[in-house]
Amino acid sequence: MEKDNEKNTPSIDDKLKDSVKKDSVKVESTEVDSNKDVFKDINLEQTARLRTIKSEDIESKRRGKKVISEMVRKPLKTSSIYKKKYTILALIVFFAFVLAYQFVKVKNLDFTKLSSNIEKRVDMANFVKGNDIDLKKMYGINKLEVDNYALFAPKSNMEANEILILKVKGDTSDYVNRIQKRIDAQSSSFKNYAPAQYEILKKADLVEKGQYIYFISYKDLNVVYDAISNSYK
Repeated sequence: MEKDNEKNTPSIDDKLKDSVKKDSVKVESTEVDSNKDVFKDINLEQTARLRTIKSEDIESKRRGKKVISEMVRKPLKTSSIYKKKYTILALIVFFAFVLAYQFVKVKNLDFTKLSSNIEKRVDMANFVKGNDIDLKKMYGINKLEVDNYALFAPKSNMEANEILILKVKGDTSDYVNRIQKRIDAQSSSFKNYAPAQYEILKKADLVEKGQYIYFISYKDLNVVYDAISNSYK
C-alpha cells in the first residue's frame, strides 16, 4: 500500500513541470489578451480616422454646395467702374431711342388747323368746304366710318379741283378703292368734254400714310402739301 501511495504522489520534478506549464499558459493568455487590446485600439483608431475623414468630406461637399447655391442666388457684385459704364451705356441707348422715335413716329394731324391752312394757301374760288353729305355723295364714305376728315369739293361738276384728307379707323384699302372709283368716273367724264380738267385729274395724288389718306386734285399740289405739313400736332 505504501508503494502504491508513493506511486500516486507526484514527485518534485512533476510539480515543477506543472508550475512551468501553468506559468507559460498564463503568459500566453496574457499575451493574447494584450494583443487583443492592441488590435482593438488599432481598429478603434482606424475607425475614428475613417469617421473623421468621412465627416470632413461631407462637410466640404456641403460647403461646396452652399457656395454654389449662394453664387446662384446672389447676383455677382460689380465694381463701381462697371456700374458707371452700364449707366452711361443705358443713357446712350435711351437717348438714341428718343431721337430715333422722333423720326419714325406717325404724327397726328390737327384737322381744325388743317382746314384753316388750306383755306389760307389755296385759291378758294374753285372750292367749297364739304360736309358729311358731300363725303357720302362723292366717295360713298359715312362720317361714322372715319375718325376725322377735311373735304374741299369743287364748286362745279365740271371742275376737277378736289381735296380730301381722311383719318380712318381700320384698314385703308377699302377707302382707297372708293376714292379711286370717284377718280375713274370723273376721268371718264373730263377726258372728252374738259381736257384741261382732265389734265389736272391725271396729275392728282392718292396717297396712304399710316391711318391717313390724302386725295389732292389741284393745279399746284405743293401748295396743298405745304398746308398739310404745317398742320401736324
